[in-house]
Amino acid sequence: MKKFLLALFLIVLSHHSIKAQKEFMAGYVVNNTGDTIRGEIDNQKWVYSPLEIVFRNQNIINKYGLSDIQSFVINNEVTYVRKKISLDITPHKFDNLLESYNRVLVDTTLFLKQLVKGRLSLYYLQDKNGKDHFFIEKLRDTIQELFDQRLLRMTESGTYIVHLDLYNEQLHDLCEDCSNYSHLIFKYQYREADLTPLVIKYNAFFGDDKPVEVSKKEKFKSTFFVRAALGSYSYNVDRALDINNKSGLKSASLGVGALVDLPSKRRKLGIKMDLLYNYYQEDVTLYTNYVAPTNTSYLGLYIGPQYSIYKNVPKKVDVYINAVLSLEKRLVEKNSDSFYKNLNNAIGYQVGVGTKLGKINMELTYSRTDAGIRNYYFISGNIQKISLMLSYALGKNK
Repeated sequence: MKKFLLALFLIVLSHHSIKAQKEFMAGYVVNNTGDTIRGEIDNQKWVYSPLEIVFRNQNIINKYGLSDIQSFVINNEVTYVRKKISLDITPHKFDNLLESYNRVLVDTTLFLKQLVKGRLSLYYLQDKNGKDHFFIEKLRDTIQELFDQRLLRMTESGTYIVHLDLYNEQLHDLCEDCSNYSHLIFKYQYREADLTPLVIKYNAFFGDDKPVEVSKKEKFKSTFFVRAALGSYSYNVDRALDINNKSGLKSASLGVGALVDLPSKRRKLGIKMDLLYNYYQEDVTLYTNYVAPTNTSYLGLYIGPQYSIYKNVPKKVDVYINAVLSLEKRLVEKNSDSFYKNLNNAIGYQVGVGTKLGKINMELTYSRTDAGIRNYYFISGNIQKISLMLSYALGKNK
């Protein structure tokens, strides 16, 4: 079985390395002459600004880069616009912060995600170093970046991080012609949830009746799976002076699951939920001369966070870790012994590391639960299980 699973993993890996899956959605591009061309766009849900897109029109596929189109829109939900910008690449991580108030700027042209369109327009970009950038454009003025800067200050008492929220001063100057804001002190956070409502309210003051929120806010999205696993488990029971344990027992699981993506610009955090039928070769032994009941089964519920530690969006590759709470409810009772008839549900936790290759997930998990004997103060025990789980994505709500 192990050789079979390894072979399957290598086949899946090679297949997805050669051919990345595409997800075409309705959309359109605006070319350099201002013409709108409708078709389908491969939606890669870019974390970083795309340098090119794949566009399909009447089964003809073309690639459009920065020099080919002015903008593109996917499913009337996400809009990217080509802009010439002065990009702030000043280091923002603690390990390489500067000790100077100077900013490092570079002139470039990129596709920016347009969040708001109107008298005041708002754009967003995340660079390859994970730094967030927001840009503002008022009427026909030059687009400018909203600066959020951190630097180091060295003193005799130690080293400190200085935070300069210069973007609040910029926003105050831009909005001074709006009475909704002219009397306020700007103390907004450098995030979409704060800046987007601010800009929308500004535009509404001037009677902007256009759809000002261009790129819709990201919603909770869930992917559904079927899951199957094989594993090995061991148990340990301590009853007064007797300690009983056994290892190398077989287990299997089959069921369904879901991953709910939390609204996040990094698309890294989600909530994992599984409902699994768990089969155990035998149950926990309470006495050395007692023959344990066999073929015990439980219904398991698992829920907890899952975090992507590496994600290659174009190739649909995702390496992740998770940690969940578990509750396993006994489904069968094969012995009349009083201890077993009154066993509680087994509660515990499970941690895992896995990789997603397109629609297939492979995950190695370790779980630990109690032995379901909490009613008896003179008995304690635990069950530990290691499993290799395969999952297949059925679909995603959009």
